[in-house]
Amino acid sequence: MFRLILIVLFVVVAAIAVMSVTRAVKSAAGQVANATQEDTMPDTVRRIAYVALIILMFGVVSGWLGAS
Repeated sequence: MFRLILIVLFVVVAAIAVMSVTRAVKSAAGQVANATQEDTMPDTVRRIAYVALIILMFGVVSGWLGAS
């Protein structure tokens, strides 16, 4: 269980680092995103949901989560 918590913590830290780098690159490039239908959900919520999905899939496949 402790390993699972460490892996989740590592993934969260990595996701935050990637978000920071992409935000810095976007602001340095001066890009302004056009609002479309796909952009209605904030980027932070989308990335957190994606990371949670990856963690859930990895946990189920490895046997850490589920009925096995």
